[in-house]
Amino acid sequence: MDEIPAQLMLDDMDVRYDRYGKRRYFSIKFVSLQGKVYYVPKAFAQGAGKMDNKAYRMRGIQPCCESGNPEGHAYAVRITNIIEYNGQSVNWD
Repeated sequence: MDEIPAQLMLDDMDVRYDRYGKRRYFSIKFVSLQGKVYYVPKAFAQGAGKMDNKAYRMRGIQPCCESGNPEGHAYAVRITNIIEYNGQSVNWD
């Protein structure tokens, strides 16, 4: 499996829209605070609540359907709990 450096993954996730104004989607696998592994095949980034995401090292992940409509609830994810991004293993070294 390919690896992606953590900083590159975070920089890519912070770009919410492409140059044409269309929302950017990604797939992600992360571990929740309860220790459950979640895989979201299509999601987009959003705020993780009323807090400074970067200061608290969190990212908001909103699962969506194939057409891009939000599905279910958003997850506030600690960045160090992200283990896979767009099919690439996240390298935290």
